[in-house]
Amino acid sequence: MPRPVLLAAALLAAAGGCARRPQHPFVTYFHAEPPVTVRVPSNWTSEQVEQDGTWYRYFLAPAAGAERKSAVSVALLAEPLEGSVDQHAQRYLAGQTVASSRDVSRQGLSGKSWRFASTDGATRYSLLLLAEDGRAYGLYGQGEAARFEPHEAAVDEMEASLSPERPERYPEHRNDALGFSVRVPESWRTTRNFSGGSTYLMQFTSPALGAENGQTVHAALTLTSEAAPGDGSLDAFYKAIRGRLGEPFRVTSHAPWKDGYVDVERAESPMAVSRVKRFYRVHQGRGYTLAFEGREDVFHRVSRWCDIIAATLAVGPEVSQR
Repeated sequence: MPRPVLLAAALLAAAGGCARRPQHPFVTYFHAEPPVTVRVPSNWTSEQVEQDGTWYRYFLAPAAGAERKSAVSVALLAEPLEGSVDQHAQRYLAGQTVASSRDVSRQGLSGKSWRFASTDGATRYSLLLLAEDGRAYGLYGQGEAARFEPHEAAVDEMEASLSPERPERYPEHRNDALGFSVRVPESWRTTRNFSGGSTYLMQFTSPALGAENGQTVHAALTLTSEAAPGDGSLDAFYKAIRGRLGEPFRVTSHAPWKDGYVDVERAESPMAVSRVKRFYRVHQGRGYTLAFEGREDVFHRVSRWCDIIAATLAVGPEVSQR
């Protein structure tokens, strides 16, 4: 029996939680290694388990029934691929009754999904596998048959949303006149473009990262291109931006990044506390910043994703090389 089966059984028995509300928006979960995203109901909980050097991330449906245990668990898989996708799937399908299967593809990766049950019909399962460079990625769900059905639509949505995050496939936002380009995931929606004087600004909103009182919580990305002041150097540009931001944006870490800097900031207002990750670059007297900002309680879910997006920022001659 695959290790995720054993771990999931333990988590299903141990999970507790509050009663299910009528409506719960989906939120996006980003996992950095491997870089994948999946949309999950906001009232599901998440746990990560590591065993024998392999991690398993579990998403757990709300607790239900007299025993107050989770009805369904869905594991995010990343493991060495054993043969073909069909051969690898036998780790989960062997000895079970397969009800259906279909081919799937995501971001250029091929795979397959299955619905199956235990031979006695008491437990139902779902499995989605994608193959890439000797690795298998996917989702593995299980739950008691009677309790699985009410969550089947959520499991279907999770499978449909699972996507490898490949920055080379992100849509490119390019401005040759101002000498920059950046790639941003399709799931980050463009919300504003502004051009005035020597300044150009683009803003994006992330997919939902959390939910509160039925309302979704998002992060924001702001890209700014502007003339660097003074001698046009990186340090002059950095000093000017820091002076403009002032005390409300307190730097908690500062480090080199490419030929520029990256800061992590803590921003406080009467309404909320936010985290900001701000990247700086300069080329030929023009300064570029990428600022990712989100509420403190959700920003940790997107911080590594910010790094991946920021790594696609090209300036000057780098733009023409793409």
